[in-house]
Amino acid sequence: MLSKRTALITGCSEGGFGAALVLAFLERGFHVFATARNPIKAEFLKKDNVDILPLEVTSPKSIAHCVESVRSKTGGRLDVLVNNAGVMLAAPMLDVSISEAKKVYDVNVWGTLAVTQGFIPLLVEASGMVVNITSIAATVHVAWLGTYSSSKAAQLSMSEMLRIELAPLGVRVLSVVLGEVESKVYSNGLTPKTPVSPYYQSARQCISNGAAGKFVITNESAEICARHVVSDMLSGQSGQIWRGGSAGTVKWANRLLPGWLFVRWMVIRDACPDD
Repeated sequence: MLSKRTALITGCSEGGFGAALVLAFLERGFHVFATARNPIKAEFLKKDNVDILPLEVTSPKSIAHCVESVRSKTGGRLDVLVNNAGVMLAAPMLDVSISEAKKVYDVNVWGTLAVTQGFIPLLVEASGMVVNITSIAATVHVAWLGTYSSSKAAQLSMSEMLRIELAPLGVRVLSVVLGEVESKVYSNGLTPKTPVSPYYQSARQCISNGAAGKFVITNESAEICARHVVSDMLSGQSGQIWRGGSAGTVKWANRLLPGWLFVRWMVIRDACPDD
């Protein structure tokens, strides 16, 4: 039976924010369950106080197996659940197939809810915490990221609703509105199967650049950002915290700029550079 505080993190493949969170929790004395759809991609994290577990957040069977693995190790308790697993898709809304869009929502939205539902008995037992890693993309409208942004907006809204509904159970919920952080989110994203429509032929290179993350302005170190986020988690905060590159700027621009001006600023910010 584990005596240390415990955290389970989804989406811990190498090069992602989840892997940085694993190391940050270890620094704070936690035993960490690092999960990934393909656990081989998380083997680089294997060390004392880290268990590598397979977890496909869209599979009820996989979630149930993971819950039982953690239950047997901890005696039925879990202090922190971090829903970090997510998938990126960059393409014009008119070109995205509904099947591709559903895949994004299945991971980013329903995967978050399914994993939370699975682990809630362990979290209630520990008076624990759910941390949902969402994105500044949930609050801004950036061309070519409509499917991803809308999924993150849905996740953020759901996270805030969970905060209200889980409070009577003694479980705290924190929404991390994550800015631009060094990771493989773009390179590991889904590639649209449909060609660019005739309406956007002149913007094909721009769309390709956006899908590769070439418009990202201020990447922050994943390790530094993860330490800040874990400190926020353990300080007793609930609600929303904004971390990562551009997060502060977007937060205050959202609050202070008129809607039409904010949209105009985003269009200018993400305008395609001249070739």
